[in-house]
This record gives sequence, C-alpha cells and structure tokens, in this order.
Amino acid sequence: MEQNPNKNPRRFKLAHLSAAVFLLAIFLTPILIFAVPKPVFLEDENKERTPFPTLSMSTILDKSFMTGFEDYAADAFPARSAWIGLQTRLLLAMGQKEVNGVYILPDRLVQKVGEADTQKISNSVRAMNEFAARFDGATYLMLIPTAAEIYRSDLPIGAPTLDEKALIDQVYSQVSGLATIDVYSSLSANRDSGVYYRMDHHWTSRGAYLGYSALSGQLGFTPVPIDLFNVEHASHSFRGSSYSKVIYDGVEADTIDLYSYPAGPNVTEVSIFDGREWTSHDSLYFREYLDQKDKYATFLGQNQPIITIKTDAPGDSRLIIFKDSYSHSLAPFLALHYSEITLVDLRYLRSSFENYVDLDRYSQALFCYNMSNFTEEDVIKFVNLEK
Repeated sequence: MEQNPNKNPRRFKLAHLSAAVFLLAIFLTPILIFAVPKPVFLEDENKERTPFPTLSMSTILDKSFMTGFEDYAADAFPARSAWIGLQTRLLLAMGQKEVNGVYILPDRLVQKVGEADTQKISNSVRAMNEFAARFDGATYLMLIPTAAEIYRSDLPIGAPTLDEKALIDQVYSQVSGLATIDVYSSLSANRDSGVYYRMDHHWTSRGAYLGYSALSGQLGFTPVPIDLFNVEHASHSFRGSSYSKVIYDGVEADTIDLYSYPAGPNVTEVSIFDGREWTSHDSLYFREYLDQKDKYATFLGQNQPIITIKTDAPGDSRLIIFKDSYSHSLAPFLALHYSEITLVDLRYLRSSFENYVDLDRYSQALFCYNMSNFTEEDVIKFVNLEK
C-alpha cells in the first residue's frame, strides 16, 4: 500500500522547506534589488550599472520606463556575476558552445562577428574615397581581422561567423586613392604565437607589432626588429571583454606586455581631448589601469575623441589615424617613426574633427579598424563633416 507523503515527516519537512525557500526568494529579491546599495560600476562586466529610469506618463506610454526598469533590475540583481557564470557553465554542460555571443573554446574565448551591414560598409567606403580625394597627403587603409576570423578553424562546426577575409578583399577592391595594407596574412601565419588575447577581443602587443610591420612597407619606414625591444610583462591577470560577457574562468587569464625600444626617440607629450578639454600626459602607458578590470586601457587610457602623441624623433613627419581601440596598442610602435601622431575616434565626435585638428599639418592619413567595428559601426562618414 502506497504511503501518504503527508504522513512521512521527513518528506513533509523537505516540501515545506523548499516552499519556504522559494517564497523567501520571491520576496527577498526585490528587497535586495532596491534596498541594498549597489556599485555604480560593474567591475566583472566592465560597464556602468544601468540607472533607475525616469518615471513619467510619457515614459510609461512609450514603454521606455519598463524597458529601462528591466535593464536596471538585471544590473542590480543580487550576485549578478555569479549567476552569469553559473548560467555559462550550465549551458556548457548541456553542450552549448556559444554563450552571449562568445564561442567558448578549450584555450580561448572568441567573440562572434555578426552579419555585415552592406549599407554601412558602402557609406564608409564612400567617405574614405571622398577623404582621400580632398586630402593633400597620402591615405592608407588597414582592416584588421578579428580572432573569429583567424581562429575560424577552431570554432564549433557550423558556427555562423562573418567571412572577414572575403569582405576585406571586397572593400580593398572598392576604395580609390587609398593604399591598402594586408595584415591578415601575417596574423594568420602567426596565429599560434599569441596575437590575440584569450579573454578579450583586442589583438595583443605581439599582434599590434605585426600590424606595425605590415604598415612599414607602405608608410615608408623600416620596422625595428622585434628582438631589439624590451618587453615588460606588466600584468598576468587580464580578463577582458570576452570574459565580461560570460564570466567564465575556464580559460587562462592574459598577460599585458609593454614594449619599449631604448635606442628610439622619446615621447615628449601625450595630449588627450575628451570632448570638453585637453589634458597633458607624459607617457603612452597609463599604468593605473593595471590594477583595474580594463587593463587594455593601459594603452593610452580609455577611448577618447582625440589623442595626440609628440616625440623627439628627427624630422617633421606627422601621421593622423582614424581608428578604434586596436590602434591604442599599435601607437607605441608607430611613435618610433613620427614626430607627431594624432588618433581620431569618430565614434565620439559629432562635429568635424577639423575643429580641433589642423589637417594640413599631416602628410599621411591612415584608416585603421578591426572588422567587427568596421562592419557594425557607421561613423567613418563623419570624417568629411564641414567645420
């Protein structure tokens, strides 16, 4: 005869305990979300916490309040990072290889690159061609493949990812008045020598050196052999943007390497324009970030609209670069050959960069973008805004 579960004291107690825990979670979670102080900055995810949305009749009617509240509650959820990490491991245990846009491989995390936006690419090509036609100096283009392209053969079978090599070739065939630089070949040939971080989407200093070497032939300088650099292993605990998306510790943390060439010219000033004012610095390396989550910001700090680097290199050679953050670790190598380099990030400017930079002072201009940004952003068109 089957026993009535209500007459089994142990099962009865467990059932009530489970119900109590469930009810406690329901009532306690909102209290923790609203009452417990939360950090403004989510360190593991390297982002600002979403603020509480503005409550008004208009935000309720257009549904922006509920959307903002959902983002606020998600960011304020108790032990958020631990839950993200647990979710990642559960999905892996179920056989899933892609989590939150990141492929989790045995030795690295690789961010997925989505489909290319053909209209944005067309806008960028047109803008670069127009710039090259009006610029008095020489104009160059270097499109950098991402880790998803270089490690394509390591991705799960059938994993959808953009064919970056084919797209680079297509764009290079469409530009006019720009000399194109092939960095794909050297990155692909050296894929096993640590050219991309394992837990971040950027290339490493080693990868940036390959970009610098690829540029040398077209830009007209002789690259310093890599074995003549002093290499400082400044940090061995870098967990970057890919880690932040999945909070997964099953891959070894990265090392931040700082390259220096004692026999080369010295950096005399680094000037940064944040959109409001200029500040002056004396180094390309912002070492305070070595103790923070975003260790890649050791290279020239956080993304800013304009950065100008001055050196005591002989001559009067000046280069302007329209770029994303890949150029931050490229700049220390290029600074060995120019008296002045200006980096312009068009993502953070909505007025003409020429309001702050005299383009006539530069003899060379370089468009330098990784393929993820190049295919997803639509900012290169701002290069031709009138003053």
